[in-house]
Amino acid sequence: MFYPILLLLQLLLPVKSGFTHVWTIPVKGDKVATDNLGNPLVIDKDVLNKYRDNGTFFRTFSNKRLGKISAIDAMNPLKIAVFYKDFSRILYLDNTLTENGNAIELEKFDLEQASLLCASYGNGIWVYDGVAYSLTRFNQEMQRTVQILNLNQILGYTPDPKYLMEHDNHLYMSVPERGILQFDIFGTYIRTIPITGLTKFQVIGQNIFYSKTPGILDAFQIKTLQENQFELPINDYIDMCINQDRIYLLRKDSLSAFQFPLQSE
Repeated sequence: MFYPILLLLQLLLPVKSGFTHVWTIPVKGDKVATDNLGNPLVIDKDVLNKYRDNGTFFRTFSNKRLGKISAIDAMNPLKIAVFYKDFSRILYLDNTLTENGNAIELEKFDLEQASLLCASYGNGIWVYDGVAYSLTRFNQEMQRTVQILNLNQILGYTPDPKYLMEHDNHLYMSVPERGILQFDIFGTYIRTIPITGLTKFQVIGQNIFYSKTPGILDAFQIKTLQENQFELPINDYIDMCINQDRIYLLRKDSLSAFQFPLQSE
């Protein structure tokens, strides 16, 4: 797969600015994500709003019975996973934000204390249980295909992970005090990448993107361990998301889309 920003990383020196403003729209929310088509999704408590990649509003969704939305994963734009941590429920939505079947009750799978989830290949899903310190992968029929019990014994310490995502046959889990744990697709622990303090990140190609300093986007090359930095056009964002050659920055009252600097700059 071709990633425009991967070529960009090879051409820019650390702390390079030059982002091009695409659009800004008024929104209310605290978390932003995108599907793989570049359509932004903004979470505002129990409400999920979807916008088109040109910034126009598309649809809204809310399920008052399940309360506040904890996280979403739109890896598959036709099957968006919506996680309700307080009720240990997963709800799937299609690309029009219409409910796709009944909510999945995780307590039926002995996961009453599920704290993290992310989408997996083949419409599967990973779930982390913070009480049992377990990682479980389910296929699209909710059958267990991988289960790691007592992760604290494998690691030699008690983890308190804050973020989980799958990319290119690897699972990445951020334990802020330790770094980003990397597993293979079968759940085998590989290593800990020494990036601490993260509650969110994105893996694109062979790069981990994150922001620890306001106004700075960091890019860590997984294989070479090389680091690059980008100066972002604003620094009062509360969340961010990258998709292809764009970055979406969410502020308290707006969402802005910026194009990455041109390769010719």
